[in-house]
Amino acid sequence: MDRFLVATKDWEGARAVLGPEESHHCVRVLRKIAGDRIEVFDGAGRRGRGVITELEEGAVTVLLEEEEKAERKGPSLFLAISVTKGKAMELIIQKAVELGVDRIQPLLTENMAVRFSGEARRAKKEKWNRVAIAACKQCGQNFIPEVCSAVPFEDYLESQEGGARLLASLDGSARPLRREIAALAPDVGFVELFIGPEGDFSPSETRGALASGLRPVSFGPLVFRVETAVIYGLSVLTYELR
Repeated sequence: MDRFLVATKDWEGARAVLGPEESHHCVRVLRKIAGDRIEVFDGAGRRGRGVITELEEGAVTVLLEEEEKAERKGPSLFLAISVTKGKAMELIIQKAVELGVDRIQPLLTENMAVRFSGEARRAKKEKWNRVAIAACKQCGQNFIPEVCSAVPFEDYLESQEGGARLLASLDGSARPLRREIAALAPDVGFVELFIGPEGDFSPSETRGALASGLRPVSFGPLVFRVETAVIYGLSVLTYELR
């Protein structure tokens, strides 16, 4: 069943109204008509299924026949990821959405293979948000994660209260990820996984991260591509914590 995003303000009781962009996609692209059944979600855990009752320019009205509200389980899960080039970043965001992250923070690091200006950062953020929404529609995820603007790694290292920040590391002294998870406090507020570029974080970035309280964790003896590291790390965290 086709899924559409509805703003919370446009969802009242058993009636939901698609915004202009979603209405265009519904009517002009998917050729939906009155009487067709669709699914809607608000990106904050609410989902409903119903029948299209009205089609107007820029507004499709749905009468909901069923509705449910999901609740997050376990601590919040954040991903801080060095920006990658090409389609890899879009794949990372897609898989992070599928695995249930609550926030994605792109990082500008010394060894990353792509560079862009402030204007490009804004354009990238908008594109990454669209990728996240599309991933939610495709996989049935009802929570849209916050996708933040890219920031320099060192600017993002300020400590946060109530959570654990884990640094994916190639250093032989790093603690295995599952062992670090087992040592987390039962009431930890969030867990944030930091993953660097293909060339890893620079020595100075690693020193800064450790000085800021990040805990180095190992994914095992193999050296993963960034995309694989994201999928592996988030899969383990989701399985163990949720």
